Amino acid sequence: MYQITRNLGLGSYKITEVVGGLENSVALKGIYGCKLKKILNTTYVDVVSKPWQIWVNRETKRTTVNKNYLSETESGILYLDFVHEMIHIWQIVEGKDVFDRSVSYADASTEIEAYRYTIEDAKRIGFSRIDMVNYLKVRWITDKEHSRLVKAVLG
Repeated sequence: MYQITRNLGLGSYKITEVVGGLENSVALKGIYGCKLKKILNTTYVDVVSKPWQIWVNRETKRTTVNKNYLSETESGILYLDFVHEMIHIWQIVEGKDVFDRSVSYADASTEIEAYRYTIEDAKRIGFSRIDMVNYLKVRWITDKEHSRLVKAVLG
C-alpha cells in the first residue's frame, strides 16, 4: 500500500525514494491525473535537521522533512503528510497562496482543501474517524482551532 524509507541522511531525495505508494493516492490521482507518475519522478524531498516536522519550502517548492520526524513518526501519518504536502505543491502551481497567514491555520482555505483531499487517502488506508480527527490535531493549533478544522474538513 505504502512504505516509508526512514533512515535517510540529511540531503535531497526523489520523493519516490522516501515514500512509496503515492502513485496509489486517490487524492493525488484526482489532482494530477495521468501526470502523477511523471510528477512523482521529478519531485524532491529535502531531509533536514530544522526543528519543524514537514512542510513545503517557500524557496525550493520542495517538501522538506525533519530527519527525526521521518524516522520516528507512524508510517500512516507520514504517508498522509506527504500527500498533504504534494497537494500544497499543486496549490502553489495553481497560484494559491499556501503561505498566507492572515487567517488562522485552521481557517485557511488552502489547508482545508489540502486536508479534505488528504482525508480521502486516510479513508483508503483504513483510518477511522477518530484517527482522522487525531490526524488533524497538529501541535501549532489550539483545541478551538482543531475543532474548527475538524468541522471544516470532516463535517
